[in-house]
Amino acid sequence: MKTLIFSICVLVFAATQTSAVIAKELAEYRTEANQYYDDGNFKKAYKGYLKIAKIGDQYSQYWVAYMYANGEGKKVDLEDAYAWSTLAAEGGDEKLVSYSVDLFDQNDDKDGARKAAKKLMNKYGKQALEEKAEMIAKRESGRRSGACTGSRLTCQRAYGYDAPITGGPELQHTISAGDR
Repeated sequence: MKTLIFSICVLVFAATQTSAVIAKELAEYRTEANQYYDDGNFKKAYKGYLKIAKIGDQYSQYWVAYMYANGEGKKVDLEDAYAWSTLAAEGGDEKLVSYSVDLFDQNDDKDGARKAAKKLMNKYGKQALEEKAEMIAKRESGRRSGACTGSRLTCQRAYGYDAPITGGPELQHTISAGDR
């Protein structure tokens, strides 16, 4: 029982500390990308914004969309601009939603824009990121609790992730979803 209480305390502490570290790093990455943008180094600014846009930062998602729309750091691509703007607008901010609608209206290929937006939403949208975080948390929880000792195959199936199986050449494969 003491071990369980201790484990819960450790998990709560780790979660709160991780959030603070991530927030600090996020602010540092934003500041760096903003500085590159202000200096006119659009390629580096784009890379900086993209890095944190992929983890769900709306501010950076907007800037990636803006840079695609204006050809800053990347060539003009209104489909990608619209796709990133839909992620930025996912929180419901009126200005971001309006910007996204404007970019959609500017697109000649509306179907292509929708497809690009759907692809990004499935990869970096709030729901996709939450599911990814849940899967990682479940996997880490299993590792911390000792539930994944012994067979890696058992751990993979129990916690829903694919990883290469080690062993001789005949065992070097990955479990596919169909094997479950």
